[in-house]
Amino acid sequence: MVAFFVTCEMVCGAVVPEKKQTTASGSGTSGSVVLFAARDSVVYNLESRSMELLGKATIDDQGTSIKAPRIVIDFDTSLLHAFGTPASSTIPAEKALFTDRQGSFNAEAMSYNFKTRSGETTTISSSYNGIYFTGEHVSKQENGEMIVREGTFTTCDDEHPHYWFSSPYMVINPESDVTAKPLVMYVRPELFAFRLPAIPILALPYMTFPLKENRASGFLMPHLSRYNNNTYLSSLGYFWAIDNYMDFRTEGDIALNGNWRLGERFRYSKRDKFNGEIRGEYKQYSSSSEWNAKIIHNQVFDPSSRLDVNLDYMGGSRAYELNTLDFKTIVSEQTNGYASLAKTFNNENSIAVVTYNSTKDLSNYNTTQSLASTWYENRQYPFRSGMVADKSERAADVSITTGAFFNGEKTTLLEHSFSGYMAGATVEAGYYREFADGYNVLFTQGLSIQAMKSASELYDNSRHEINIVLPLQLRSTMFSHFNINPSLTYIRALQTDGAGGGYATTIFGVDAATRLYGTLETGFFDTLFGLKALRHTFIPTISYTWNPEFSNPGYNNNDHYYYDWPNFMPFNWFDNSRNTGIPGGQSSVQITLKNLFQGKFRGVSSSREGEPGAESTVQLLSLSVSGACNFAADAFRLAPLTVMGTSNALAPIFLFSAGSMYDFYSYDPVTGERMDRLNSDDGKGRLRFVKGFASVSMGLQGKRATGAAASDVSVPVVSNTEQALFLDRFRMSGFTALDYTLPWQVAFSVYLQTDKTNPLKPSSTSLFNTSARAALSRTWQTGFSAGYDVQSKKVVFPVLQAYHDLHCWQMGFQWVPSGEFRGYSLHIGLKSPGA
Repeated sequence: MVAFFVTCEMVCGAVVPEKKQTTASGSGTSGSVVLFAARDSVVYNLESRSMELLGKATIDDQGTSIKAPRIVIDFDTSLLHAFGTPASSTIPAEKALFTDRQGSFNAEAMSYNFKTRSGETTTISSSYNGIYFTGEHVSKQENGEMIVREGTFTTCDDEHPHYWFSSPYMVINPESDVTAKPLVMYVRPELFAFRLPAIPILALPYMTFPLKENRASGFLMPHLSRYNNNTYLSSLGYFWAIDNYMDFRTEGDIALNGNWRLGERFRYSKRDKFNGEIRGEYKQYSSSSEWNAKIIHNQVFDPSSRLDVNLDYMGGSRAYELNTLDFKTIVSEQTNGYASLAKTFNNENSIAVVTYNSTKDLSNYNTTQSLASTWYENRQYPFRSGMVADKSERAADVSITTGAFFNGEKTTLLEHSFSGYMAGATVEAGYYREFADGYNVLFTQGLSIQAMKSASELYDNSRHEINIVLPLQLRSTMFSHFNINPSLTYIRALQTDGAGGGYATTIFGVDAATRLYGTLETGFFDTLFGLKALRHTFIPTISYTWNPEFSNPGYNNNDHYYYDWPNFMPFNWFDNSRNTGIPGGQSSVQITLKNLFQGKFRGVSSSREGEPGAESTVQLLSLSVSGACNFAADAFRLAPLTVMGTSNALAPIFLFSAGSMYDFYSYDPVTGERMDRLNSDDGKGRLRFVKGFASVSMGLQGKRATGAAASDVSVPVVSNTEQALFLDRFRMSGFTALDYTLPWQVAFSVYLQTDKTNPLKPSSTSLFNTSARAALSRTWQTGFSAGYDVQSKKVVFPVLQAYHDLHCWQMGFQWVPSGEFRGYSLHIGLKSPGA
């Protein structure tokens, strides 16, 4: 190997023997260091001030490297000429290679100026960030840009590309993009492994193609869809990457019958500060129009303040179609809005929250809006001087809790508006004592002033009143696991109207709960399933509530109706945040028996032979039974008995939940209404089934082939209910991340519901859903999803899918063969570089 180190712009030369390295220097302006090397010989001509390097010649100059079979340097002009060699019958062609910090390219011949750091090449081939270029003549500018004439570029890395863009003039900026004007797109289709001739399919006067690995501006790839006997060209639009914090997308659809849609989405984000988006669309049909808008904003002002906004608006007539931007309204039948501003104070011991909520029923456009504010302060100990209280001072255990709330609501029905409000303020004093290990008690005395005005136009028993509520409570722990919590609440109406006069009442309540444990060694199950032991946790809870009869008609209970189960929330006798209303006279006992069955499983063996892994505890089943009896009631003393059970022992493969309600009372054989007569008196058994549900889902998938690498993101098998939402506008955006290494994937779900609230008019729901996906080969995958409604005997939203990996292209097809959303969508697009 022979080499020179040159530290001047022009140098004196000499012939240097092979394998010997020499350094020469002289005066100049550049002050750069250039390394010359050659395998065969280095010839230096004193008269012409030139140097010729032969055989694996290399030159390095401040991050720029040139390699070629032959390199000639002219020191007078600071020019370098590098030449490749053509192929022969025994030796393949060898090209000159240029490399700098921005990338590399091959050429048959190239010239380079050390002083201006610019050059020219002929017959170039290069790649940047997964994009491949060729060109007949290329000039490299001082700023790093390359001007390519008669060139092509593609993202296909095949030796014979499946597609490419051809242009007589291109400007390549390795840091950002490729600009071509004009250009023609060619494809070379492949049919059953047979390559067809190249076909020009697109001509544009100008196009910019991004080279950056992150997002970049550009036109959206449209796709074809058909719905309701009409054909659409969808997703026509442009994506503008404004900067690292903002982007804007506008797109639209156009149908053959003249229908059209225009939508936009503006997003912004700054890490750890704020993010949000504003999106909307307008749709024009032959005889109607529709619009919708959505505003989302989340901002953290400081560690103690946060703003969250999520508002939905919709107007015009509504007509569903596959290309709607607001796809969720197809199922939800409503729009919702929410905004919240929250701030914490005093080291997060206090919080203030202002919220806004709105709901609009899209079937009749009735709306409900509410504005609420809440202030709450955690329990404070004002007499404690330090972090640790002196236990000898009883005042150190005295605490104060404060809170206030306001909730105003406005409802619009058939263009008529009604409003009401609730407001209140609460202060609570507490005293905590710990008598011994496992024995403690907390006494609290509260004072709450509450005001309420309901909309008289909406409710028959509406009222306007101001109350004082005095709750006295005791929360205690005994024997570490036994809790007893008595309470006494006095309510006095200071002002009331619409409820038949003032009132005063007292409510007494007490509840007790504990936990009982039992374990069982599982013996041979340890060997078979790794189940080492079973544990049963029994949690009984009993509560008693009493208050004198309050017979005002405005507060009578409608005991012949069933409450909304299983979403029923039991009566809360005192709530710091809202007026809970006044119950009728009662002496009620409520019992809840909860059972938790858990299994302890042996851990998977670690890498060390014979050493077990960590044990794990799995909840196998949760089963609860609850019932109540009101001894003071004149009728319907026994509340319905409810049973609930859930299991996620085999999650995510298998999930199960079920529940049922049983009534002790019979019903009117004429009207079907609940009657104050025991079911056993009719000779029909002690309990009567009222309603119940069961939900079961199961998912399975095959194993990947040994050594197969999984995709970063796998498209899940989506349940039928989720498919009905037309995720991402029926675009099948997920098919770019399909996991072809997964041979198959299948999911089943069953939902059963029966309602015999009125035995004369029973109703039931039986929905079966199934989804499946199979990789037919390394490039083909198919999918299927459908539901079946047993009552209507109809298939619900069947979807057939097919995806094909075309090397540098991708194709997706979805077809809904029947039903309300019958139609199809076809999407063919290029993969992102490197995908």
